[in-house]
Amino acid sequence: MDIVRGYLQAYDWGQVDGLARWTAPTGGPQAELWFGTHPNGPSVARDGGQVDVQTPILTKILAAARPLSIQIHPSADFAQAQFASQRSDPRGHQLLPDPYAKAEILIAVEPFTILEGFRDTGVSAEVFAHLGPQVAQAADALRAGDLPGCIRGLLTLPMDVVVDTAPALPAAMAAAGLPPLASEVIEQVVACYPDDPGVFVAALLNARTLAPGESIYVEPGTVHAYVQGLGVEVMTASDNVLRLGLTSKTVAIDAALAALSVSGQPRPVEPEQIDGVATYAPQGAPFSVVFVANARFTATTGAARTVLCMQGEITAGDIVLAPGDAILLEASEADLQVEADGRAVIARAAS
Repeated sequence: MDIVRGYLQAYDWGQVDGLARWTAPTGGPQAELWFGTHPNGPSVARDGGQVDVQTPILTKILAAARPLSIQIHPSADFAQAQFASQRSDPRGHQLLPDPYAKAEILIAVEPFTILEGFRDTGVSAEVFAHLGPQVAQAADALRAGDLPGCIRGLLTLPMDVVVDTAPALPAAMAAAGLPPLASEVIEQVVACYPDDPGVFVAALLNARTLAPGESIYVEPGTVHAYVQGLGVEVMTASDNVLRLGLTSKTVAIDAALAALSVSGQPRPVEPEQIDGVATYAPQGAPFSVVFVANARFTATTGAARTVLCMQGEITAGDIVLAPGDAILLEASEADLQVEADGRAVIARAAS
């Protein structure tokens, strides 16, 4: 058992001091706070000592001020093959930092707007038909049901076409009869990334705002982009991301399309709620998540667990946690009795 503090990731899309409730203010963007042992952001011991626990899950608090990259997380087979290929050619581009699949759940703490999965290609074709002849090839590909071909064409558009055409996207979406949220989100995306062809890929995705407590489960291969909000993410301990735009990082079109599940859709997860305990257990997921609000809960042995204090004071055995403190437990460690005078998040790896 280790008591830790989160590792702050100050990505530029983060809210300014958006995570200061759980870490020290910095006066700059605070995007993610990691609780786990992934080498790209290992948690630090609360007492300054060494963290000895190794955990297969990663828990994050996420504070997005503006849209993140359009992402696809690879399957286990893809990740292992790509990582092995990278190791055989160290001079080549290192796309993946680890050989593991990445599945994740996002649970909204405050309203969280997201882009998730591809909408019907016929509807998207109508959107692109309103944009004129410069993107006619994309509309044709959509009518033919060729999403990969459409995406490849959009991401290789000349920059002058991107800059000239992207501002018309919100009006085109409204003209195609899409709900106001779709236009509003794409307007925000275009404002943040006016010269990024990924804005056209974003326009192929469904827009949704999660209310506090609502969640989505994202399987490997499923396209998604988080736009704005505050939430908790739990995932397998991987940092593997393949991108299709809205980023200054590498956009590897071939690899991303190879990892893409065209039909994949993030799945809403309805929690089971009993006396202040809300349990999120997506079918087939390699983890589950429990929110405990002013209640007691037993984090049972047999699997790796993370107990995170989100609000108030959490007593776990004889340990008292303040906001931003967490306990990492390995599978062999005993049951842990958790009493929340406030709010705790307990993530559990699959047994």
